[in-house]
Parts: sequence; structure tokens; C-alpha cells
Amino acid sequence: MLSTVLLVSHGSRDRRPQLVVNRLAQQLSDRLKVEKGWNGLTDSLVGSAVLELGPTPLSVQIQQFAKYSLSLGINRVQILPLFLLPGVHVREDIPTEVELAQKFLGREIQLELQPYLGREVNQLARLLEGLKRGYYVDAWVLLSHGSRRAGGNEAIADIADKIKAAVAYWSVPPHVESRVEELLEAGYDRIGILPYFLFSGRTTDAIADVVANLGDRFPHSQLHLTPPLDHSTHLGDLICTWAKSYL
Repeated sequence: MLSTVLLVSHGSRDRRPQLVVNRLAQQLSDRLKVEKGWNGLTDSLVGSAVLELGPTPLSVQIQQFAKYSLSLGINRVQILPLFLLPGVHVREDIPTEVELAQKFLGREIQLELQPYLGREVNQLARLLEGLKRGYYVDAWVLLSHGSRRAGGNEAIADIADKIKAAVAYWSVPPHVESRVEELLEAGYDRIGILPYFLFSGRTTDAIADVVANLGDRFPHSQLHLTPPLDHSTHLGDLICTWAKSYL
């Protein structure tokens, strides 16, 4: 059975994340149409929606995309959360919105909520390894947003172990400032910082400011900040592989 795909991201007042999501949706749609033999279809098989800061609640966005899917003769929608951590949004907010949308849609179309992107630990670790290339450093720090939920940061520790990096968090300790100070005290003068964020935006801008301030505080250090995951040329491939595993 053919399905359409709805990519669900957090939502932002910054335009940059949505531009990337739109590009990823188009790439995925183009690949699906080729693989399914729907080359002549001009309509997209992939849409996008946001959990927060959208024009309507997520449940309404889902309903709208479901009705669009029905207009194409497709009665299944795979909903894929573009989130890296299993926090409240992934475990509670999105499932609640999907359930509400399904209630309004009834049985004419089936909504299927799939696991969040962050579960693709091995593939994400490979993306991060690619972002590390070209930097000459003594130690790496993987900087994630962080989760206060029990077990919410286990995947981060797993990825950090795979790419041989120390861990820091933006919202919970240990923060990047203290982690950099620890590494400098241990004799590592060249430190690379990998933001474990999908998209460039206000948070990654704030991270850049923090790293710049650290550089001013420790002028004899060399701090190298890589771009977030949306700068990887392989992110689209990862999204396509992830999505197709549920189609």
C-alpha cells in the first residue's frame, strides 16, 4: 500500500528550519515517486507540519494533509517526527495530536505515527563524523539540547561514545562552558564543538555566541564550532532511508 509522508518538526519563529524541512520533503517526495513509478505525478507525496508556532494546531495540519492524501487516492499517512530526543514532545504532545486528528478523520484514512529520527543512532553518528572532517583538534564535545526526562539523554551518550566525544547540554548540566573548561584544564588546547541540532536557528546562533565568549576568556585555546546537522550533505539521504523503512 502506498503512503504519503508527513514530516513533523518543532516549529520556530526563525525561517531557516522550515526552509530546510521543505527541501528535505521535496527530496523525499522526488525519490519516492521514482521508486514507486509515479514519475508523472506532479503533486508531492511528502508534506510538513509543525508542533508549535504553526498557523493552526498540529492536529489540524495533520487533518489537512490527510485530506490532501485522500485526494491523491492514498488512504495511509506515515507521520515522522523530526526530533532528536525522546522528550515530552515526542512521547506525549505529538501522539496526542495524532490521536485527536485520527478521531476527527474517522476510518477513511489511517494515520501511522513512527519512531522519531533520533533513534537512528548509527546513521546520525556517521553524519557527525562527517562534520568532524577537516578540523584539527585534541578533543571533541557533542553539544545536545538535553532532556530532563529519565533516560532522555541515553542516546546522546551512546552517540558521543561512538564518535569519541565528551557530552555537554544546552538546557541541563553539564553545560558547554564547564565541559570546555574541564578539557582545557586537562591540557586539551584545541577543542571541537559539535552542535547536535538538526537545524540552524536561534539556539545555534546563541551557541556560537557562547563559544565566541569562551574564546575571549581563553585566548590561548582554539575552539572550533561545527555547523549543525542540516549542513551535512548526507542529511537528505538519512531522511530518505529512515522514511522508506516505514513505507
